[in-house]
Amino acid sequence: MTPGHDDAAEPLAASLPARVGVAGGVPWLTTLVRLEIALWDRVDGRLRSEHDLPLAYFEALWFLAQSTTGLRVGELASAMRITPGGTSKLADRIVRAGLIRREADPLDRRVSRLRLTPKGTRRLAAAKVSYESELDTAIASLDERDRRTLHRLVTRVLDAQDETVAH
Repeated sequence: MTPGHDDAAEPLAASLPARVGVAGGVPWLTTLVRLEIALWDRVDGRLRSEHDLPLAYFEALWFLAQSTTGLRVGELASAMRITPGGTSKLADRIVRAGLIRREADPLDRRVSRLRLTPKGTRRLAAAKVSYESELDTAIASLDERDRRTLHRLVTRVLDAQDETVAH
């Protein structure tokens, strides 16, 4: 094994176009987007049917649960990779559902922070079990090593996008 090289990624790398560009990039990205849509639809359907919770709500609740101080709308927008305006509208709907609340920021009273309510915490915990079960079923064709490799590679590409935007 060469330093900085992962042999476990070889089968995945071999299936990608030799050059992701005009000729090879369209099928690669289209496949990736179609996968994201298929997974989204599958998990969203399960969360809606079992918990009356759209996946967009789940994602917002999940990111809020990662913070001990709550998040500003802009912070949640960045985490979810959606616009602040879209996040604000989403937050309004989740507030009306009683799953999150807005609190004044103790450091800047002009700003509010979004926090989970006890109901939101309970709903997230129950939905997380269904989410993980459905995702596990959806990617059952991958063994644990392939799942870790896929996650690592997708995370690396996503992190590179964040670095490109930051510079």
